Amino acid sequence: MVVAFAGCETIPDIPYDQEPAARLEAMRFGGVELDFATLLFDVEIDNPYPVSLPIRRLRYALVSEGRTFLTATIFNDVTVPPSTKKVLTLEDEVTYARLLRALRGKPGSTIPCKAELTLSLNAPRLGWINLHAENEGYILLPESPEITVEGTKYSAVDVVFVATPQDVVDKMLELSDVKKDDLVYDLGCGDGRIVVTAAKRYGCRAVGFDLDPRRVEESLQNVQKNKVGHLVTIEQKDIFTLDLSEADVITLFLLSRLNIKLIPQLEKLKPGSRIVSHNFAMEGIKPDKVVKMFSSEDQFEHTIYLWTTPLKKETDE
Repeated sequence: MVVAFAGCETIPDIPYDQEPAARLEAMRFGGVELDFATLLFDVEIDNPYPVSLPIRRLRYALVSEGRTFLTATIFNDVTVPPSTKKVLTLEDEVTYARLLRALRGKPGSTIPCKAELTLSLNAPRLGWINLHAENEGYILLPESPEITVEGTKYSAVDVVFVATPQDVVDKMLELSDVKKDDLVYDLGCGDGRIVVTAAKRYGCRAVGFDLDPRRVEESLQNVQKNKVGHLVTIEQKDIFTLDLSEADVITLFLLSRLNIKLIPQLEKLKPGSRIVSHNFAMEGIKPDKVVKMFSSEDQFEHTIYLWTTPLKKETDE
């Protein structure tokens, strides 16, 4: 009589006298879009074990002339086959404009750079293994693509996208007292989460504006996914050329200097319109409310500013 046990997989003995190793062969930039650049790490992994090694996490730090200018943790679903030495390319998306500012560099320039990597692998029976690798040399900052919107050229330095945590979005809309009959404008709508949330939660009309075609596409997908296309419109526009006078609520997540640039347009809003900004004030304009909140999504404190039209100058009594 032959008895077979299905579904049982034996794990071969692991030779403890050998250890996996990592070597960083190169770091380089891959594709560059308007607001993101893809950073690529070519890492050679030597797996001496007769089992696959899943790489679950990569932590890295980039250093130039003794100064750390970028750190990040990325999570992967990459596996090194058994008894293999293999070069894997691990990637991360970085905000290109911030990278340029941190390096004080220009697109197309070459800078000295040291990369320090820690790869966390989950080995059967052995548990977590951290492999360290580093490389020092030079990296070429790629040229930034440009787009032309309404006759004006914009590059990565002009466009930075960082998503607002959803609980902060909820608080912004609550603070601005959105009603069903309101028209909400989101200037720099990113992935469209603010206008989608406004439509779903309050049943109001909302319009999102963004320069970046990638962000516009993401917003449109978000609108379609949430079935609010009858209430939400997404447009690729230069926000500094918009007529904002029809809006009842304006939402912002822009740098302070950009908020200031918007003041002439915001002053044309009808009385009682609300302007709400995530993290950035509007120099010279007195807010009606300033609310600080802790986001459970990103574990950071955020500040929300609310203004009501007509805008009140700081010098006003």
